[in-house]
Amino acid sequence: MTAIIFILILLFIIVIQAFLPKFLKASEVFGVYIPDTHVNDSRIVKMKSRYTKVLLTGGMAIILFFIGWLLLLRPSDQHIVLLGMVAQILAVVFSIGLYAKNHITLSNWKKTEKWTSGQIERKVVDLQFREQLKLLPNIFFILPMLVPITLGIYGLTQYETLPGQIPIHWGPDGEADGFAEKSWFSVSSLPLMTLVLQGMLLFFNSAMKQSGSKIQVQQKKRSREQQLAFRKYSSWLLFVVTISVTLLMGYLQLTIIAPEIMSSGVTLAFTIGFLIVILGSVLYYTVIVGQSGTRISITTHEINQKGVIDADDDKYWKMGLIYINKDDPSILVEKRFGIGWTVNMGHKGSWIFLGLLFGTIALIAIVL
Repeated sequence: MTAIIFILILLFIIVIQAFLPKFLKASEVFGVYIPDTHVNDSRIVKMKSRYTKVLLTGGMAIILFFIGWLLLLRPSDQHIVLLGMVAQILAVVFSIGLYAKNHITLSNWKKTEKWTSGQIERKVVDLQFREQLKLLPNIFFILPMLVPITLGIYGLTQYETLPGQIPIHWGPDGEADGFAEKSWFSVSSLPLMTLVLQGMLLFFNSAMKQSGSKIQVQQKKRSREQQLAFRKYSSWLLFVVTISVTLLMGYLQLTIIAPEIMSSGVTLAFTIGFLIVILGSVLYYTVIVGQSGTRISITTHEINQKGVIDADDDKYWKMGLIYINKDDPSILVEKRFGIGWTVNMGHKGSWIFLGLLFGTIALIAIVL
């Protein structure tokens, strides 16, 4: 079962990465802004197609190697987990390397051929955009926090009855494979970690409302409606993740408090259910919605303005992946390559958020 889980996750990562260019804006290719005059450039079309083919070929080779290793050596679950993680890292590194190559090539074409030269750059500002957002209220993310708080308090009240070794990690087979000495902190570590993850998702939902819109100069109405839909679906995805994390972590905390209900089969079922919900939701979000809502069909009749293009903000994107703009009040911005959001590293709020997030996680890991 452990091997099957890792193979499916690896396959999911490779397929999503390979077909990612099909789910992104036509005006943003491999992290480079493409003006309307060049979105149908045959070289760009071929580059996207080649990226998909090469990544699928390389990814399948990694999967076949992993399967061959499993069949030949019959490794233990511990070794399967280790090599499975290595295989996933290799697949991601391979995709990043291929992306970087295409990004640099495309940037050079754009620069040397002066694709934006002689055109007027404009940015659309919609003052009513935020008022029409249909994000889930923050209360949807705050209420689930009562679960880890309640379980954390209950666990502390049962402290004297708990065993001397507290499970803090479970393997893919549902069996606990990591333990810590019983302490007030180890008993509370899972609820604390759950609260950290819930707080992160709450922050994302709040920050999306303050994020500036990316309405295109051409097809304003269509891109505006797609933007509104994209943020609505993003909010729902965050909620699904919140509930899934709460249920899984809540169950694991119950197995610590009441070990008699512990069952590797039930734990495995919770883990598999969690993966199915998360991966299924991400797949739906990617294929049906697309980045910036580009997969959502909106029928409008608009007249394009010749010689007018969107503002070229490539200078704020490092390799098309990292956004740094001190003048942008948005903490969250839409990714250029990938589905979802990233932080504005030029905003001090992003550094505070990341510092608190990773600092808390590191503290919990060190103490345990």
